[in-house]
Amino acid sequence: MALACEKGFFCKTEVVKQCSYCGKHFCMQHGHPDKAICKSPACMRKCRYELAAAERLAYEEEKQALGFERNNAHFCGNETCNREFYLACGRCEVQFCPTHISRYSYHFDIHTIRGTTRIRGEINLCELCKPHLNDYKKDRYE
Repeated sequence: MALACEKGFFCKTEVVKQCSYCGKHFCMQHGHPDKAICKSPACMRKCRYELAAAERLAYEEEKQALGFERNNAHFCGNETCNREFYLACGRCEVQFCPTHISRYSYHFDIHTIRGTTRIRGEINLCELCKPHLNDYKKDRYE
C-alpha cells in the first residue's frame, strides 16, 4: 500500500513529497511540491522567514562588496558620499566617513562559575548593520 497524505484529516490521496520542515508527507492539494513545503501555517512561516533572511544576507553581502570597492579608491563606503573614510564598521568592516557611521554603547552579562558580571561595550556600526545591535546585547556564558 502506498503512503497516504498526512496533512488532510480525511485525505487518502497518494503522496507527492515530504515537507522539509515538519517531515510529514503531503499530496498535491495540501502542499507545494516544487518547494517541498506543506501548506500548514507554521511551515509556511518558517519558509518565509528563511527566504527573507537569505535575501537580507545577499543584500548585505552586495553592499559590503560595493563598500570595499569604494574603500580601495579611498572613499567612504556609502555609495552617495565622496568623502574619505575615517572609521571601520565593527560588524561588516567597511570603512565610512564620520557622517555615515555611529558609535553605540550596549550592556551584556557574562555568566561564569563565580557569578554574573555586567559589562559595558561600545561598537561602531553603519546604517546597514544597525539592526544587528541586539546581537551584541545578548548574554555570554563562559
